[in-house]
Amino acid sequence: MKFKAILDGIQEITTKQIDEIEKQTAQHVKDIKDSYTKEARAIRSALEKEGQIRLQRESALIEQQAEMQYLQNVADARQQLIQESLDAVKVQLQQVRQSPEKYKPLLFSLIDEAIQDLIPSLGEDKTVVLSLDPRDKDLIKDYFWDKDIPCQFEFNLDCWGGCNASSTDAMVCVYNTLDQRFQRALPILQQKLSRFFNEKTVRET
Repeated sequence: MKFKAILDGIQEITTKQIDEIEKQTAQHVKDIKDSYTKEARAIRSALEKEGQIRLQRESALIEQQAEMQYLQNVADARQQLIQESLDAVKVQLQQVRQSPEKYKPLLFSLIDEAIQDLIPSLGEDKTVVLSLDPRDKDLIKDYFWDKDIPCQFEFNLDCWGGCNASSTDAMVCVYNTLDQRFQRALPILQQKLSRFFNEKTVRET
């Protein structure tokens, strides 16, 4: 009888211990799950934050590149417009001789201007040597100038129009052809066209 009571006591103790172990194991498992869940959430949150930062960084980079490309496209388009405008001016100057009624007064004006610019630099010999394109030879027949200023005409240029004026010793020369005037005006034209197209682009955007 005592032996059975002892066995029953052992059984009871064993059962209690098993229950306690099961409870502890379940709590331990729960703690581990909670820890893993918390850690997983932290990792996921960190990844999401990192992903958002990366996305923002990449978006900012793409936006910056797009802005730079846009500005480059605008600059290229503006430069193309400037070049096309200069080319158009150049073509008009090259073809001005084809319209004698317009070119003739222009030629005479360029000759007068060249003479007036040259005179202050002449020495004792006041003779002005005018160099022109052979294609202007017939037009010069109608040119009248101050006879107090001796003029010699030479047709030895190949130009769009206009003339050069020099002293007889060629020490002093005024270059007044349309080619040379265009080249001298080129930087100013580029600057003005650049400002014009820049203002136009700003207004339109």
